[in-house]
Amino acid sequence: MAILVYYRKLSEDASTVRYAFGGRPEEMDRVMTLDKATHEAEPDDGGQTFGFRATVRGIARTHHTSGAWPEHGMVAH
Repeated sequence: MAILVYYRKLSEDASTVRYAFGGRPEEMDRVMTLDKATHEAEPDDGGQTFGFRATVRGIARTHHTSGAWPEHGMVAH
């Protein structure tokens, strides 16, 4: 299964980061909250789809590599 998901950081506080994500840059209509300590995330709509899980892994991988929570990006799998 191929997937392409775009994401953009909406907000960040001491313990969480919120991202919008979706299949097109102009249509990021889903939102997730990611726990900074555990890298676990929960989509606002409850749908833990393959695209959601791939996006969480991509964000966590970028954070691990750079040390910063990415402002935006894309996951292709």
